[in-house]
Amino acid sequence: MEFAAAITAWLYDVEGRVLEMPCEAPGYAERRQLEHPAYPVMEFGGLVFTYMGPPDKRPLLPMLDMYDLRGRHDVVLRGMRIWKDFFIAYVRDCNWLQVTENVLDPWHIYSLHMAISGPQFTGALGGFEKPQIEFEQTPLGARYRLECELPTGNHLTRCSELIVPNMILIPNLYEPGTAPVERDKASEVTWAVPIDDTHVRALTIVAWPLRGGRPDPGWRPRIDTNVPERPGFEYERPYEERQRKPDDREAQEGQRPISIHALENLVSSDRGVVMFRRRLHESLKLIALGKDPLNVIRDPEKNRALETGAFNTVRPPTPKRASAASQELDAK
Repeated sequence: MEFAAAITAWLYDVEGRVLEMPCEAPGYAERRQLEHPAYPVMEFGGLVFTYMGPPDKRPLLPMLDMYDLRGRHDVVLRGMRIWKDFFIAYVRDCNWLQVTENVLDPWHIYSLHMAISGPQFTGALGGFEKPQIEFEQTPLGARYRLECELPTGNHLTRCSELIVPNMILIPNLYEPGTAPVERDKASEVTWAVPIDDTHVRALTIVAWPLRGGRPDPGWRPRIDTNVPERPGFEYERPYEERQRKPDDREAQEGQRPISIHALENLVSSDRGVVMFRRRLHESLKLIALGKDPLNVIRDPEKNRALETGAFNTVRPPTPKRASAASQELDAK
């Protein structure tokens, strides 16, 4: 004996409107005009983006130069969770903002990742002297500019950028600094995605190089911190070891699940953090006035290869710098 399968579920369209109610009379669904909350989504670069604001104010996804591949055939975009359920360096259990602000605290590279815990990076970021650092407002957000002399005698210029509200661009963490490099821009863009008020994870689009028309199997994301050189390479570490050799996780989660800004004693080296907070406040004020916040784009013609400002530049020593380095060696 054969039985015909009965369809008893309501059928919705992609905008949440009920199209069919199998248990109701014909035409009932049309008369009721019921809707279920629904949000438009788009797939790009291997990630799915959802817009949850007013339908009549839906903006375009900002097309950054890093992942606007029109006219490019050397890379493919891959959506990834580089650190699994975590953010960079296994941070997770804290508010999204204190993770994001870490990008505009370059002094922690020198203090935390070098002086306190010993070199946690290889290459240029593992062995420079006290740098010169400036903070700059950019069209998309804010960035730092780090300048330093490397043991090789070369000069490193390094910039990382925060794009309002929660996009992070970090250039190659493993730049060796041994050969000239001109504006080697970030190959990954990461979103700090709140899970809730006290937990965060990262989603990343990677511009993955092609070799022979296929993703290069020997390449790895250049912000992947899952390396044995870092103490935080192992997530489960004894408490004493985490205190003696802290990493980003200890520095960020140690501020409380939600840091209390009223208890902070900000100084000049925190200018980047202050600058980014002000940019966020500017956008919130615009929203309160019914205006568009920063980085809302609606004109497709203006949404092309938006210039980002995160890069590494390595230049050989100038005669002046080379002479100073030689004198220093002679003095030793």
